[in-house]
Amino acid sequence: MTRRESLTDKQMLEALDLRDNEGWTMTPLGKRFGKSKSAMIGLLSRINKQTDKSDPDGNQNGTMPRKWWKQ
Repeated sequence: MTRRESLTDKQMLEALDLRDNEGWTMTPLGKRFGKSKSAMIGLLSRINKQTDKSDPDGNQNGTMPRKWWKQ
């Protein structure tokens, strides 16, 4: 993966899971996905900004079972 390549959706979900449920910090996440610590901070903070507990349609985000994308 080159420096400017973005993570896939599946990789982003995995990174969020590792951070939120496994307690990984940004440095190990960056190493796992071939990114810098700063790149991971930026990526995950942008994801957090774009999501909240509910969307305009009333759907509840954050209510899917853990690792739902792997099932």
